[in-house]
Amino acid sequence: MNVLLLTSHAIAEHDDLDMFTRMGVACYSIGGAYDDLPFEGKRPAIPNVVRYPDLEEATNRQRARLSAERGDPDKRPQGGRFYVDWAKADLAPEVVDWLDTIVIHHYPEEWLELNWTKLLNKRVIWRTCGQSDLGVESRMYRYAKAGLQIVRYSPKEAQFFSDQGAFAGEDALIRFGKDPGEWCGWTGTDAVVGNITQHMMQRGDACGYPFWAAATEGLPTRPAGPGSEELPGGIGPLPYDEMRQYLRDIRVYLYTGTRPASYTLGLIEAMMTGTPVLQMGPGGFEPSGLLEVLAEYHTSKPEVMAEALRSVLDDGGDNISRLSRAKAIDLFGLERIMGQWADFLA
Repeated sequence: MNVLLLTSHAIAEHDDLDMFTRMGVACYSIGGAYDDLPFEGKRPAIPNVVRYPDLEEATNRQRARLSAERGDPDKRPQGGRFYVDWAKADLAPEVVDWLDTIVIHHYPEEWLELNWTKLLNKRVIWRTCGQSDLGVESRMYRYAKAGLQIVRYSPKEAQFFSDQGAFAGEDALIRFGKDPGEWCGWTGTDAVVGNITQHMMQRGDACGYPFWAAATEGLPTRPAGPGSEELPGGIGPLPYDEMRQYLRDIRVYLYTGTRPASYTLGLIEAMMTGTPVLQMGPGGFEPSGLLEVLAEYHTSKPEVMAEALRSVLDDGGDNISRLSRAKAIDLFGLERIMGQWADFLA
C-alpha cells in the first residue's frame, strides 16, 4: 500500500510519517519531512524514513510550474480561496499514479476538491485535526456520499456537529499518537505554571488568554512558545530537546485550549510526560462545544483555577502526574494508535 500524506502542520506531519514508517507502510509526504528539511526545525528528522526522489522531483516541478502560472497560493484573491501549496492542491500526475491511499489533514476543501477527479479510483481519507467547522462539514458530507472516508480525532466532533445538523460522518475514531518513551520523566523541580501555545496573548480568546491571565495573576509563570515573550515570565519558542526538558521541569501546566480544536498535540505531550495538567473547562470561552476535557482537573472559573494552581505549586502534583500520564498512554499511546490504523487501512 502506498500512502500519500497531505498536512499543513509540521508536527502532525512528523508524527504521522513517523508512525507509518514504524508500521512499514510506504508513505510519501509533501512537506519538509526529510533530512534536509526536518519539519521546519520543530522536530528532528525521522531515522529510516524512505525517500522517493522521483516523487520529490515531480512535486517540485509541479509546484514551480503552477506557482508561475497561477501566482502565490497563499494569496487569497478577493472573494476567493487560498491553496497554501500548489503541489498539494493540484497533485502531480506521477504522484497520483504512485498512491493507493491519500490521507488529507488540513484544507480538505482546497486540497480535496481540486484533486477529486484525479482520485476517483483511489482510497481517499480525510483525517480531521480540529480545524473543521459547519461549512467544512457540509462540503465534506457530499464527498462522503461519493466514497470519501473520514477518520475523526475526537468524539466531540460527532456530538457537536450532529447537534448542529451538519455532521459529515465517521468511518473510524483514531486519536493522535505519541511515543511514551519519547515523552516521559516529569520531575516538577521548577515551581512555575507553564504552557506551550503559539501566540496565546496575540490570539486572545481563541487560545483562552483571558482565562490564563486571570488564573495566573500573582503566580510564578513560565509560558513557552512563539509570542510567549510578551507574557509575564515568558521564554519564547524552544528547540525540541529543550521543550521536552521544559515539560519535565515545570511544576504544573495550565491548558487553556485552542478554539476550535477539541484538544491539541501540546496537551498530549504534556500529559504523557507526566506533567500535572489542569485544564480550562467548557465555558472558559464560547462557543466551547468542541472542547474535550481530558485533564484530571478542570474548571471554567479562573478564580477556582488559581487556587488549584497554588495548591499544586505548594504541595506538588504527584498524583495528578500519575493519572495524567496513565490516561495519555491509554488514549494516545503510539502502539495502540498504530494498531487502530493498521486495522482501518486493512
